[in-house]
Amino acid sequence: MSAILPDVEIEPYAAWNARPWGTPAFRIADIRGCGQADILFVQSAGTHANDAFDPRVNTPGRRTYQTGAEDQDLFCLTLLDASGKLLWRQGQPWSLDRPYSWNGNWERCFEVADISGDGIPEVLIIHRGELRIYSGATGQLIRSRMLPHTGFYSMNIVKTGRTPHYEIFTKSVTNSLTHSYGNPTILLDADLNIVWELDDVPGAGHMGYAGDIDGDGFDELLIGFSLYDHDGSLLWQHQPFSESDHLDNAVMEDLEGQGEWTIALAHDGHDAVIHNVDGGERCRIDMDHCQTVQAARLFDHLPGKQLVFNDKAEGSGLRETVVVDPRGNELSRYQAPGYTSMVNWPTEHGPTSLICMVRPPPRDGRHGVYWMDPTGRVLADLAVRHDFSSHIDALNDIPQNHWAYHGATLTVAVGDIDGDGQDEVLATDRDTVWAFKKPAV
Repeated sequence: MSAILPDVEIEPYAAWNARPWGTPAFRIADIRGCGQADILFVQSAGTHANDAFDPRVNTPGRRTYQTGAEDQDLFCLTLLDASGKLLWRQGQPWSLDRPYSWNGNWERCFEVADISGDGIPEVLIIHRGELRIYSGATGQLIRSRMLPHTGFYSMNIVKTGRTPHYEIFTKSVTNSLTHSYGNPTILLDADLNIVWELDDVPGAGHMGYAGDIDGDGFDELLIGFSLYDHDGSLLWQHQPFSESDHLDNAVMEDLEGQGEWTIALAHDGHDAVIHNVDGGERCRIDMDHCQTVQAARLFDHLPGKQLVFNDKAEGSGLRETVVVDPRGNELSRYQAPGYTSMVNWPTEHGPTSLICMVRPPPRDGRHGVYWMDPTGRVLADLAVRHDFSSHIDALNDIPQNHWAYHGATLTVAVGDIDGDGQDEVLATDRDTVWAFKKPAV
């Protein structure tokens, strides 16, 4: 089944000019600790801010990730309130005419948490191998520490019992000049002292995941296809399916709230696998190249949450989405127009998902953000920028499947920014941010 575009279009209730701080990496959260949601925008090259990437832009004949020295050094945090008013800024926004290169997971590019236990949130972010902690209230830098190399990008805030407060669980997300792919992994305390470090985990992949699987009050840690106890000891480990296989994405969650955890793993270039907490294989999800997996409540008549798997499908341009229950029973499978970000926008058909079209560009050239039900039926088209042809024409020296890294794409964030109890959707193309309210049903 393929997604079919509808005639219904949802108009934004507000639109902000995002220049010069526009970015695909942003989040809606209570950043200042004042009980209301703000929006934090992060400008950086993401995983491209890494010494392992060649910093020459538009090198003839080169078809790998294209970045630049200016891109790799870019760093800017911009905090806005719900009206679009600037609250604070750290760093300098992008100033060149050409769009900067960016690659990464916009939902995991930073964390907001009260790791010090003083009641005030901190913003934690890694840039060029430096882990930085900023005050969410003022934007001031509190402390920082250099990590082993520049391939680090994301982190988890965890509780392992090794220190009185929360810890920071971080790992390399890509290649580096000094370690194997996705290695090492480090646990740090709130003062950025190293608690323990692991290296050479097979299939370590991009990001780490954590959850209190055994109910002892402390988090277990997932690194690649290996699960570690809160003290860093290995609980179980599975070998990659192939030499290049690594963990692309994962879900660790008690999906039905009954104490039975599910560990769903997206293998690079292979099927997805759902494991039990003891490492036993529950089932496999037949896919070409499972890129992402997310958990969301999509069907009112089913208990708890379901799992949504997305294929990468970079070569064919066809991206297949598969929805299963925690047992792996297939509930729907359809051709989707892009990556999936979950939004709880209920309709008469139950909760739904929001689809954001990202790389590779669609075959018909039309980009968009679509409101869909969990069977692939598009309910509405959000009124955002659909045509990036002029932008792409200016990037004619960049390979087609890398246009999105230089801004020819749309991204979304979800949250209740006006305090009315309903989540709004914010979408951006780096130049404009559009804000949408849930339509009447």
